[in-house]
Amino acid sequence: MNIVCELSDFAEIGPSPLRCLWLTRINPVLPDAGDLTYSFHLLSSLNRAGVRLTVLTMGRTGDCSRRASDDGIEWVVVPSDSDREAAGRLAVRSLFSRLPNVATQYNTASFRRALRAQMVRDWDAIVVDHLGMGWVCRAVEAYRQLKPGVVSIFVAHQCEGQVRRSMARNFHGNILRKIALSIDAAKADRLEKKLVRQSNLVSVITAEDLRHFGNLGKAELLTPGYAGPFVGFREINDATPRRALILGSAIWLAKQMNLMEFVAAADGLFHQRRIELWVVGNVPDHLQVKNHFYATRFLGFVEDLEPIFRSVRIGIVAERTGGGFKLKTLDYIFNRVPIAAISSSIAGLPLTAGLHYLCFESMPELARGVADAIDDIERLNSLQQAAYEKCKNGFDWNDRGQTLRDAILKARQSAERASRGATHSESSP
Repeated sequence: MNIVCELSDFAEIGPSPLRCLWLTRINPVLPDAGDLTYSFHLLSSLNRAGVRLTVLTMGRTGDCSRRASDDGIEWVVVPSDSDREAAGRLAVRSLFSRLPNVATQYNTASFRRALRAQMVRDWDAIVVDHLGMGWVCRAVEAYRQLKPGVVSIFVAHQCEGQVRRSMARNFHGNILRKIALSIDAAKADRLEKKLVRQSNLVSVITAEDLRHFGNLGKAELLTPGYAGPFVGFREINDATPRRALILGSAIWLAKQMNLMEFVAAADGLFHQRRIELWVVGNVPDHLQVKNHFYATRFLGFVEDLEPIFRSVRIGIVAERTGGGFKLKTLDYIFNRVPIAAISSSIAGLPLTAGLHYLCFESMPELARGVADAIDDIERLNSLQQAAYEKCKNGFDWNDRGQTLRDAILKARQSAERASRGATHSESSP
């Protein structure tokens, strides 16, 4: 019997399920961004795998605080601070903090109080989900000093140090802000390394990230699953609008940089070729009104995406800056929307350029490639069919939760053996 089977049996016949505290930045219920989608489905899958979960998170402005539900997860939601002056103070404080901005903004008094309340409880495992929760490092380490058998897990959404250095390098705005981004990238890199060093287990989202963290011997690959609809058949034809789609919110600076860089390259060309570009997702108002766009239409957040997918010929992944797995690619694939992408945007997918998607090296090349392919109906249908067939059996969220549970159990056994060894060494003459 292999080790996975043994661990699964242990989970089922053990005296009680694992008790896990999951620490995450933003309430992921009703996820409207890729990182929230990943967090919500991964923790839900872990819960379905038999782990008893308490999720400590910060609510979003206007959120209804979800504290318990019939899914068996205990939700502890810290009210968000919507005071603009308080937000401004946090921004200033981050300049003088050793933490990067993404962690400083969640290191609030109310969140710290809520964390202290959870740290008096008995846990088998503690998950630090995302670099933005890195401010809890000291508290988690202190808890593990008291209870050495506890497993600490860091859920990495991407290689943050690399990504933020890339964002600073590609930023072309105010020079002072560029310097601030470079400093923040260094802080992010330092915190990421600390989280990885202190954790028993690190989950990563792509094979590229696994190679980055894998030399530590404690990284586990957990690519996203897919929880949306599977479209069994779709045929793009001449009646399908000559329309391209960019799906995803642009709240984070890197996403805004990517979006504006592509729109700058594509809007005029698409207008000349009579191609529409729809942008679906939350995009700050100032980006929409900063320039006059001819072919580009911003639709905002759309809850029901099915009519959108049916009415486009191609989906675009234009993310030159940033890393990790782009969850929008799964929405495209399983709704049978052919993909055109920057070469670095398809990490984590088992796809081959040219066979399963169109690949380009720069934003202008991507824009021209989409314009040239928009009327090649046969090619578009071949791409969407090949990508669907390649991926249809590989993205089950339930598998991810079971894999994470087994990895936690394995790490826990190792931690307990190390704890017993340390105790024996201390007691030896």
